Amino acid sequence: MKEQKNILIFTVALTLLFSLFSSLLVYQLLIKNHIPEIYWGGNVPKSVTQIPNDPASVAASRSSLKNLETSVKDLAHKISPSVVSIIISKDVQTYRTDPFGFFQEPSGVVRRKVWGWTWFFVKKNGTIITNKHVVSDPNASYTVITSNNQEFVGKVLAIDPTTDLAVIKATTKDWKELNDTPAVNFVEDSSNVEVGNFVVAIWNALAEFQNTVTFWVISGLWRSIEAWDGAWIWTEQLTGLLQTDAAINPGNSWGPLVNLNDEVVWINTAIAAWANGLWFAIPLSQKEVTSIVNSIEKFWSIKRAFIWIRYISLSPDIAKQLNIKTLAGDYIGSQDWQPAVIQWSPAEKSWLKDWDTIVEINWIPLLWWLTTKDILKDKLPGEKVVLKIITKAWETKTIELILSDR
Repeated sequence: MKEQKNILIFTVALTLLFSLFSSLLVYQLLIKNHIPEIYWGGNVPKSVTQIPNDPASVAASRSSLKNLETSVKDLAHKISPSVVSIIISKDVQTYRTDPFGFFQEPSGVVRRKVWGWTWFFVKKNGTIITNKHVVSDPNASYTVITSNNQEFVGKVLAIDPTTDLAVIKATTKDWKELNDTPAVNFVEDSSNVEVGNFVVAIWNALAEFQNTVTFWVISGLWRSIEAWDGAWIWTEQLTGLLQTDAAINPGNSWGPLVNLNDEVVWINTAIAAWANGLWFAIPLSQKEVTSIVNSIEKFWSIKRAFIWIRYISLSPDIAKQLNIKTLAGDYIGSQDWQPAVIQWSPAEKSWLKDWDTIVEINWIPLLWWLTTKDILKDKLPGEKVVLKIITKAWETKTIELILSDR
């Protein structure tokens, strides 16, 4: 009996030793041999790329970062003098309370500062382009404060009927015109901006911290949002916007978004109140600014050119739903069964028909994010454009059309 017990103990011990040996062998063969030796203190295998840490590479990286830092600093110093604060003042009703604190009654009206925004000069004569929603109150007055704390009077010259744009003029308090305001330069074509481009936002944070500079990248292109003023007094659909994560806060409206070539590419206009790192800007090129200024000088207002059609911008999915062979363009049609070509309009006079599709304007192809409205935004009434269309019968035609205003 005792011998049987000893044999059992010996067998169990031998089994444990064999199991331990087998485990070590499996570990050696199946695990260690499949893990790069860098984890075990050995040499780095050829399949693993080691990050260079030699002094020359480190110095080159530091030099690149230093050059980027210098570019941002130089840009901020160059653009900041063009960025101004706008103080909005309004007549505000004041009240007095009875001795017992139960009732209030009007006691008079005082002029008070109610908010501030960020704008910037686009011409040396004090012309400023800003957001329409910033200057929409006809009873408000506007004071322009420059980066060196000079104060000027701001007068609204024109409000854009179709986009969130307006133009004001800064003058002296005795209404003398300025002639040496530092104007910004605009990019020639804002459609060449790409996701990942570095941008710098310069603005007056919370209407208090003047010429705040933030820096990061363009996060997305051609966004569409419904903008509102926080109190739902007005809302507006904005399209073709740029998305950026360069930090922006209330008070930034109409501050410039600048590329590293010191060119304004887009203009800050809206923030997503429900998220962080989600801000939007309106595209604005030198060509469009020139068109706006020329319109004011010619018509004393911002005139926009129209074809006078209702259209649906095509994406591949929409084109498939409508059974249209082209995958991009503006399909002349409406969703409410109303005529898509307005009577007596330039479109009707040029024989555009419902169910035609515009695929090019002035030989520029239309895309789902580049529509008729985008192409015409720097045109004036009376200008001629050439349209390439595909008819309902799938015929391709080229027609000329004279634009009109609203």
